[in-house]
Amino acid sequence: MPDHRMDTNAKHFKSPVRKLVRFFEESRNRWKSKYKHIKSNVKRLENNNRYLKKRNTQLKEKVKNLESELNQTRVREKQLQQIVKKKKR
Repeated sequence: MPDHRMDTNAKHFKSPVRKLVRFFEESRNRWKSKYKHIKSNVKRLENNNRYLKKRNTQLKEKVKNLESELNQTRVREKQLQQIVKKKKR
């Protein structure tokens, strides 16, 4: 470790270096822990967002298919009603 007493630009602390080292190390560890937690939350939210977009696209496609099927069923129903009306005459 360099001797900061000779450096004119070095900061002079009143606390002993051993206490400062521990303090800065704990501060760094807290920051790292906080950052890691935030990063995992961001990752989780991004994954959730990707899943929801994919699911939304799938549901839209399913709705289109069901609407098409419904329209076909309605057309078939009208055809059958016309056939029934003709037979009643």
